[in-house]
Amino acid sequence: MLFQINKFSLNRGPWLLLAVLALAMEGCALYLQHMLQVEPCNECIYIRAGVAGMGVAGLIGALAPRFLAMRLTALAVWVCALGWSLYRANLLLNLEQLVRDGGQGSCARFKGFPEGLPLDSWLPGVFEPRAMCGEIKWAFLGQSITFWSWVTLWGLALVASLVLIAQFRRASSGQRRALV
Repeated sequence: MLFQINKFSLNRGPWLLLAVLALAMEGCALYLQHMLQVEPCNECIYIRAGVAGMGVAGLIGALAPRFLAMRLTALAVWVCALGWSLYRANLLLNLEQLVRDGGQGSCARFKGFPEGLPLDSWLPGVFEPRAMCGEIKWAFLGQSITFWSWVTLWGLALVASLVLIAQFRRASSGQRRALV
């Protein structure tokens, strides 16, 4: 199975699929924000930034998927962006639970993005926080947007783990090494 996953990662299609999936997640977030008036909080914005990073990883991987260095670079960006998003989603889930239990929901003041990459200034309609953390204004099947983002991110973490492991596994006997 790992040999097949490695073989699959040598093609542009799966990497472009990652970029499209990240774009779809961003599109859902923007639909909720602009069409359903569910404004993002600080943590939501950081999650969005991580998802955008996963899209960039998909584009990097699609550039030259047959070269190990490019695949590993794309995987590194994917795993870092995914880890950042999962960390932030966990923080936000904990804040939502605190609010549900009667606690006060708030989050640290938005620190912004690095000076060289001021996403909140460049794209305020996408990366500017406008709500308080912990407030649930929209739910699907009884769960918050954060929960569904968290589930999706963990699914992507499973896929990323398999792809990463597959890069270093030897092919079964009689086949060439999985590293290309």
